[in-house]
Amino acid sequence: MVCLEEFEKWYAVIHAVKNLDLEVGRGEAFVLLGSNGSGKSTILRAVAGLHAPSSGRVIVDGIDVAEDPLAARGRIAYLPQRVVLPDLLTGREVLSFYAGLKGADQRRVGEVIELIGLDEDADRFAREYSGGMLQRLGLGITFLCDVPLYLLDEPTLNLDPGGVEQFRRWMEDRVAGGATVLFTSHILQEALRLADRVAVMAEGELVKVEEVSGFRNRVVGATTVSVVVDRLTETMVEAAREAGAEEASWNDKSYSFRAPPEKRQAVIRAIEKAGGFIEELHTEPPNWESLAQLVSER
Repeated sequence: MVCLEEFEKWYAVIHAVKNLDLEVGRGEAFVLLGSNGSGKSTILRAVAGLHAPSSGRVIVDGIDVAEDPLAARGRIAYLPQRVVLPDLLTGREVLSFYAGLKGADQRRVGEVIELIGLDEDADRFAREYSGGMLQRLGLGITFLCDVPLYLLDEPTLNLDPGGVEQFRRWMEDRVAGGATVLFTSHILQEALRLADRVAVMAEGELVKVEEVSGFRNRVVGATTVSVVVDRLTETMVEAAREAGAEEASWNDKSYSFRAPPEKRQAVIRAIEKAGGFIEELHTEPPNWESLAQLVSER
């Protein structure tokens, strides 16, 4: 559905995306994952035809976006990262306005209002909406038409857990119906829950494309577990090491370690058996720099 061939994008002296080759298949949920500034939004805007490549090609459903942008855009629904909407219109009026622009059936407006959970707020002015409500409204505009390709830039930004769950169900329905969803995220947990495949970006470069199952295993394996005890002793540290703790660090009350998932409980129990009273327990996934290095090594 999407193909980028030797795609590069410069903004003056800033090399935003570097020599990218990427394919996204039909009927899959595909996430561009990386920190802010890694090139994710630039790629999405290029696929949407909002700016031309500095070099290379962008192809959507067999159409070169630069050669026939109108035909390509007719196959796309695009949600930008920052949603700006007419604040003197109500939510219902905003959706009706965009339905007219898109040539969608006006009856779809009521269906979308229910879909995005704005039933009770549809007749309030958009200027009164919270950030999460504006994000729902932006998603609603995207949902007005059924298209083969959805481009969503940080679609769960500002959404509460209920909104994220509604979005997940919608995306599963779209993909099950044969549509392709290409979205961006800087949140690892979202990629693991929502995507079929993951592309990790770092500083404008594609580091790795991977099935989400394999990517999840990497993230889990590189997650740090931290326990806070009333008082940490050398006996506890040695017991944790013998139980399988790796890459450990500690101070007088906190012990942080990595270990295979199947050994983590054993490490925690070893600390307790050695006399540690655990007051807190935290897990922390790898940061973007270490994750990019991890996936590029394999």
